[in-house]
This record gives sequence, structure tokens and C-alpha cells, in this order.
Amino acid sequence: MKHIINIAIILLTFFSCKAQNPIVAIDASPSSTPDGAYFKDLNNEFDRFIGTWKFIDGNTSFTLMLKKKELYFNGTDYEDIILGEYIYIENNIEIVNYQSNFNNPIGAGHKIVGNLIIPTNMFVNCDVCEPNERRVLLNFSDPERNYLSASIVLRYLEGSNPEQITATIISAGGGMIPNENSPTELRVPYGEYLMVKQ
Repeated sequence: MKHIINIAIILLTFFSCKAQNPIVAIDASPSSTPDGAYFKDLNNEFDRFIGTWKFIDGNTSFTLMLKKKELYFNGTDYEDIILGEYIYIENNIEIVNYQSNFNNPIGAGHKIVGNLIIPTNMFVNCDVCEPNERRVLLNFSDPERNYLSASIVLRYLEGSNPEQITATIISAGGGMIPNENSPTELRVPYGEYLMVKQ
């Protein structure tokens, strides 16, 4: 009986400590936040990006499917993140399609993942953004060219009807080309895409 009581006390202590972990804004500084904190999307800024978005230009289309995962444990802290997949079609030929991975559990190789809130003057400078406008920077991967490091910057266009975002794919630099014949760009071209919510 004493053994059972000791286990109960240990479990209560463990869960009490976990319950006391601080909840901080998604863009709080990790260096000034204790381990085990929950970096939460307090103002639901990610929610406006969630859903399916599509760019169409003639016979070319680019589709993003994005979802929000709350309370993801990254090994040190908890955080809210955006996960996603994409489809790219050029000249009516499907170049890339990762839609089937969309409902995979987290950590199962989503091609779009992240949660970094960025201001207008960071990464892709935004001359048309409002002074306090916040965008989202996510990792963007192409598994057939995983030696290339890329990101995607999402900007929600307030007041658009139907709802629109811009999605800008940029090289994140770095990476080592395997050989001289290896492609140096992703299969989805770098650049900005104006996307409409589906």
C-alpha cells in the first residue's frame, strides 16, 4: 500500500509541475523562456492561413494545404506549428504531389512545417506591408532535392474577397550540391504566388 501511495505522490508532483509551465506568445524569445514552456498562438494568427490555397496561371497551378497543430513537443518546449503539403502542376503535367501525406501524424515528413512570425523587413522585405503587419516563415522541402534548403513566407491579404495570401518561396541558403549534374533549384520555382482560398 505504501508503494502505491508513493507512486501516486510522484505522479501528482510530475503533473503539477507540468501544469505550471508558462504559456508564452508564439514569438516570445526562447532564450528568456524556461524549458518546457508552451509557445502558443495566443492571438490565433496562424488560423487565417489554415486551409487549401491555390495559384493558377494558364496550365500551371500550385496548391498549398495547411493545418495547425497545437501543443507539439519539440524535445524541449511545447509549441503551436503549421504543417502542410503541396501540389505543383506545370503545363498540365503533375510535377509534385504530396497531398496524400497531409493527414500523416506530425513528424512523418511533412514538406511544410514551422511557426516563425516575421516582421515586414525580415527575409523577404515587404514594401507594401503595413508597418506592424506580421507574416509567417515556414520550412519548405523538396524530398527529391533535400540538399537544397528553402523557406516559404506567407502573407495574409486583409480584406481580400475571396480570401487570398501570397506565398513566397525563397532559398534559405546553404546546402551542398551532390554533384555537378544535380539541380540547383526546387521543382516548384522560387518566387511569389498569389493564392486564393478554396
